[in-house]
Amino acid sequence: MMKNIAIGIAIGILVMGGVWGLVHVMGDTASNSSTELSSDNNMPGSSKGKMDLICELQLDLDGQLMLGIKENEPSRITMAEIDFEKKSGWYQGKISISESRAGTLTLMGTRLKVYRPAMFQRFGVMITGEEFVIDRKTGSFVQSLSLNDGRTVKLIKGTCAKVIKPPF
Repeated sequence: MMKNIAIGIAIGILVMGGVWGLVHVMGDTASNSSTELSSDNNMPGSSKGKMDLICELQLDLDGQLMLGIKENEPSRITMAEIDFEKKSGWYQGKISISESRAGTLTLMGTRLKVYRPAMFQRFGVMITGEEFVIDRKTGSFVQSLSLNDGRTVKLIKGTCAKVIKPPF
């Protein structure tokens, strides 16, 4: 069983590395150095339409300890989407802002912040909000939970890259 998990993680890392490399190779061909590039083949991209992303995510150790999560979750590859027209976003996962209940998008320079109010009990605490932030410049992903006692816990972190769809 552990061997299968290790193989799965290795394959996930290889796929993510390949996507990351492809994004950077395609991004290097663009000669524009501004943060808001007009090319659709890189993470900065435009702020129009939809941006499909593939992300490699894992639990943040500090957040895991703060919430007393004892299970060890392996890193996982998941999809995310930012819809600039609807000013919304989502990503897949057990603890996520799902596609069926997308959050509200806020643009903050190179960072895309998606927030959704919540009211549910999990990990022995009441969660009042969920958000994730993707930095378009670095590809970093951070998901945070707001708790009813005023704390904000960073629970999931990782890296995202824009999905480049073939022209056919």
